[in-house]
Amino acid sequence: MTTASEFFEQWTAYNLVLDHNYMFHGEIFRDVQHVIEAHYCDRPLTVLDLGCGSARHSVQALRGRTVARFAGYDLAEAALVEAARNLAALNCPIELKQCELLDGLRSTAGRFDLIFCSFALHHLAAADKAAFFREAFQRLNEDGMLLLVDVMREPDEDPAVYLERYCAWVRSDWKALSPGALNLLCDHIRQNDVAETASDLRDMAAAGGFNRCVEINRFRWHHTWCLGQYR
Repeated sequence: MTTASEFFEQWTAYNLVLDHNYMFHGEIFRDVQHVIEAHYCDRPLTVLDLGCGSARHSVQALRGRTVARFAGYDLAEAALVEAARNLAALNCPIELKQCELLDGLRSTAGRFDLIFCSFALHHLAAADKAAFFREAFQRLNEDGMLLLVDVMREPDEDPAVYLERYCAWVRSDWKALSPGALNLLCDHIRQNDVAETASDLRDMAAAGGFNRCVEINRFRWHHTWCLGQYR
């Protein structure tokens, strides 16, 4: 079990990952911002962010827009404290809650124009991922969209091979992190990550109601999708 001090070090390490753009957040959310601008133009948005973390990149993607409501859910209390500070820039009603993303999705009130889920879905088992797509579809307004950012296995990678390759890449390329931080992050990945293939996730999304899936970008195992429904 992770101690409080280990968890704090892990969260500090993740901030270093963001600072050094090791998971391509800069490129990912630059493209996400363009997709939002193209789809919604100047319309005000209601936003649900599942696994919101510190919301630093969500805020960047929404910068300059009118946000009527922002609801965010995450398991990490430290992340939510940072999120409250970052989200103040949106100047809109903010709802933050510490909980599992699927619990947050099921318990939140109302519908949303935009649902974010960034590097969080892979923590769920396959059955819960399928439930996520069903629930997210029901929570979207007409013409709304789900923006999904997550890791996905290659078609020829079984879970064990994926974990070996991903952790080898982390240890090779994430040079700003200490050996202790790398150990904590790789332990977290091995114990919590359940990455699916892109094909399996598309099938789950389609079964949940999404008949439109557009890949926005991809960097190594990190995919960004825009999902909706043709009406």
